[in-house]
Amino acid sequence: MYVGSVPNGAQNQGVSRWDSLRYVVEVFMPKNGGGAGWKWDEDSQSKVMPEKWTNLLDWLLQGPDRVPKYQKDWAKENGIHVDSVRRIKRDPRFAKEWDRRAAELNIHPERTQGVIDALFAQAAAGDVKAASLYLQYIEKFTPKRRLVVDDERSVSGLSDSELADELEALVAEFRPESEDVEVDEVVDV
Repeated sequence: MYVGSVPNGAQNQGVSRWDSLRYVVEVFMPKNGGGAGWKWDEDSQSKVMPEKWTNLLDWLLQGPDRVPKYQKDWAKENGIHVDSVRRIKRDPRFAKEWDRRAAELNIHPERTQGVIDALFAQAAAGDVKAASLYLQYIEKFTPKRRLVVDDERSVSGLSDSELADELEALVAEFRPESEDVEVDEVVDV
């Protein structure tokens, strides 16, 4: 930051250099891409970032396949100093938009499905960790069953034949109708 000097004529009026701080005329700040150029958009009722910032954000969101590969090369190609690119990336408004657009990109169904397909391929090839992660993922799509026992008697109070009948009734609910199996006799062990 640079502070301008004592205004013309102030020294002729008996103002010392120490008093000159009261007469600061201008404060010069370097213009290095620190936010100048944001414009108000009437349609969206919000500020819109400068075009070079938008281009930088689009380039950053391309991921590892972007061209040019390095930030310094992008800066040179776009006529921006590499330090300005660093400052732009630290700007809270830019960071907020970057986070929003990255989140939007990362939850895109095609991207998610690509990751799930790769995970399945590794799991099918025998990767135990990949299999565990895949099963955790698909678990949220499988229906949950809940067994509610509506018997006030304790299981320990049932005879063996009553327990076998109850078990057979429960198993019969899950069997397809073509597989009816009858139990002839319960053998005490």
